[in-house]
Amino acid sequence: MVTQVEKNNQSASRQNIFSETFRFCGEPARFMRANLFVIWIVILFLFWMFTPIQGIPYPSEVLAAFQRMFASEANDTSNLVYNTWTTLKLNIVGLFFASVVSLLIAYFSVLPILQPLNQILQWFRYLPIVAFNLVFLSIFTIGWSMKVAMLSTGMAFFLITSMTAEIAQIPKLKYELARVLNYGDFKVFWTVVLRPTLPAMIDIVAQSAAMGWVMIVAIETFNRTEGGIGAAIYSYSSTNQKAEVYVYLIIIGIIAILEDQFFYWLKRILFPYTTISERA
Repeated sequence: MVTQVEKNNQSASRQNIFSETFRFCGEPARFMRANLFVIWIVILFLFWMFTPIQGIPYPSEVLAAFQRMFASEANDTSNLVYNTWTTLKLNIVGLFFASVVSLLIAYFSVLPILQPLNQILQWFRYLPIVAFNLVFLSIFTIGWSMKVAMLSTGMAFFLITSMTAEIAQIPKLKYELARVLNYGDFKVFWTVVLRPTLPAMIDIVAQSAAMGWVMIVAIETFNRTEGGIGAAIYSYSSTNQKAEVYVYLIIIGIIAILEDQFFYWLKRILFPYTTISERA
């Protein structure tokens, strides 16, 4: 039989779990956090079902639009799978090139001769990517290559800024300690700069991936060759087909969640020691 003391302990435990959800910087249990996530999903879905906002289509309308778009011919530019794959491919290739170029520029900015170039590229992030349309058009002509170049360049400006800021946070004391230990330039670069900051660079790339989706819609709207989500959203928006637009917005959200999880596990596979510091 459960004693009165055990009942009191269980009641206090339930009250503590409930109070943690409303306390500043509270730490509810993992099970409670999962329940809170589900609760908010239900609340948002109910708001969507009964929303008084005229510009938001109802879930039934979005579902019907999804079925129509999925059932269209595979080679049709209105086909859901075709447009999603076209844009996803552009996102992956653009993010890869932007990440590689940005890492090289950010890490080599520890050389004083390259620091001015690094700063100039950071200033370019204030310019809209469409400002470079004529430059890319003259180099690549309109099409796939131009879209990859525009996306990679636009993302690189922001990646370089964030990556350089991460490197700048390294305490000067670490450089001085490495010099005291008679480390050469390459060993200083490896032990002080490169190895400790690589896990943070993965986080920066993951955060900037969201910026890539914003740019993709603008790029594919300007360059609608080969279709894609951006081109489809522009086409449906111009004819006031709101349900079809929301289908693609939901798809972008699903892909974004999967991308976040990919980078989450990539960081833990490549740098498992980071989980120890996070728990600490």
